[in-house]
Amino acid sequence: MGTWQAILLGLVQGLTEFLPISSSAHLVLAQSLLGIEPPGLSLEIAVHLGTLAAVVAVFARDLGELLRAAGRLVGAGARGAWPRGWPAREPGAALLATLVLASLVTASVGLAAEPWLRGAFEEPRVAAALLLVTGGLLWGAGRISPGTRSVAAVDWRDGLLVGVAQGVAILPGISRSGTTIAALLWRGSSTALAPRFSFLMYLVASLGVAALTIPELSAAELEPAPALAMFVTSFGVGYLAILWLFSVLRRGKFRWFAPYLWGIAALTLAHVALS
Repeated sequence: MGTWQAILLGLVQGLTEFLPISSSAHLVLAQSLLGIEPPGLSLEIAVHLGTLAAVVAVFARDLGELLRAAGRLVGAGARGAWPRGWPAREPGAALLATLVLASLVTASVGLAAEPWLRGAFEEPRVAAALLLVTGGLLWGAGRISPGTRSVAAVDWRDGLLVGVAQGVAILPGISRSGTTIAALLWRGSSTALAPRFSFLMYLVASLGVAALTIPELSAAELEPAPALAMFVTSFGVGYLAILWLFSVLRRGKFRWFAPYLWGIAALTLAHVALS
């Protein structure tokens, strides 16, 4: 893979990872159009490193609060000093517990399904068909009136639902941010909480996947220059994409993305049928 191809894939990853249009599907389609021999999930993991760093940069304050809550939780447990109802009153503790539950659910779904899905990451028709599904989901979610639930109202039901939604999004064409944000909006979350919770989940899940797939990354034999180009590009573009998505949600324009997905899916299916 050349450096310019790596930059283009990093651009695709950074732009599509956080917007609800499925980065995995766009990577499959970009690889097909560029004629790159895909190394499967290893490339998927490699280009996620830049967007992972973008989430850390945007949500550094939230991440710090979660780490402090975890420290206080461990400290209180070690002292045996958990007063009744303490987790609910402790800032960040309820959110941390829900994120852990959601991540465990996602891991269970992803690990169970991953061996069956490796071929799907190389098939444009699968990605295009599932983009149609994501478009329908976003169109429906865009009709939901935003709620007012804040971090204080997050509970185990949010963790279970969003964990399943993120696990299903391992399919290329099913948007991770789209499904998780839609699930949270359906639960009555505010337009500020939904993307915040979604991206913090992405952070936890990505760290877990990276830890589990280091051997696969090594086997991919990516050259240093293209790998660095992918990282820098996906980081910069991803950072800006997160900020823009917050703006879109505040204006109630979430379903803007549905017609785009339907158009890309239709063009891809037509291209495959004619080639």
